[in-house]
Amino acid sequence: MFEDKSKLARNDNRIKTVDILYITYNRSYYTKKTLPALLKSLTNTSYNLTIVDNNSSDDTIEYLKTINHPRVNNIIYNKKNYGLVKPTKDFWGKSEAEFLGKIDNDILVPMDWIDNLINAHLKIPNSGVLGYCHFTKDDFDEKIVKTRIQNYNGVNIRKQPWIGGNYILKKNIILNNKGYKQNRKYFRKRILYGFNIYQDKLSHNGYINGYLANSNKELLLWDHIDDPRHEYFYNNPSYLKNTRNMTYNEFLEFFKKDAKTLLEDYE
Repeated sequence: MFEDKSKLARNDNRIKTVDILYITYNRSYYTKKTLPALLKSLTNTSYNLTIVDNNSSDDTIEYLKTINHPRVNNIIYNKKNYGLVKPTKDFWGKSEAEFLGKIDNDILVPMDWIDNLINAHLKIPNSGVLGYCHFTKDDFDEKIVKTRIQNYNGVNIRKQPWIGGNYILKKNIILNNKGYKQNRKYFRKRILYGFNIYQDKLSHNGYINGYLANSNKELLLWDHIDDPRHEYFYNNPSYLKNTRNMTYNEFLEFFKKDAKTLLEDYE
């Protein structure tokens, strides 16, 4: 049964609404799993969803045209693949919501994620980009990570320079902090890419980015289905090679290296 952990979020009349962005580009096998879960998010906070398709060539567009849900504010069909930055900045500019979020189409969200993250934002005045963690418990040493968890006004967070592309942040942060742009150079080197660089700037400006943890200092996790260990992973021999240019073992090592760097080593 769903446990309501967000009385502050429910009772705080400052909240207007939350707008969430969901970008698709092919991989309809993931969209068909994750979009229904996103639309079923259990929350006491009003939220709307904007879907942007970047000119998918599989059956994604046909599937999206069957979606008829009151939470779907808009579905945009781009004529070319604009990547992440342009659709995100367009979405940020048009939204009038107090809080903005983004969920990738390979993330199965838990039911209460919106209220938990809004609750954290309301308690932490200088919160930046907050989300759940996309790594699995197999990727990090939980005992070490617990020693890195910090408490901010009653909220446990693993503070990070950046947390990836699944998050909620305050709209006023975007208005007061410019500089989110594409950076293919860093993407090729797998260092910082676009939104990560932007988050890093926010961190240097005193904002708190990080992964939410519960009262026992256990990280709250997304269900990341684009993980070769997941039951819903698209187990096609050419998939990893074509999308990641990695083998199965290389992909797992990539996860574990990232998890150790961010969750265990970063101070």
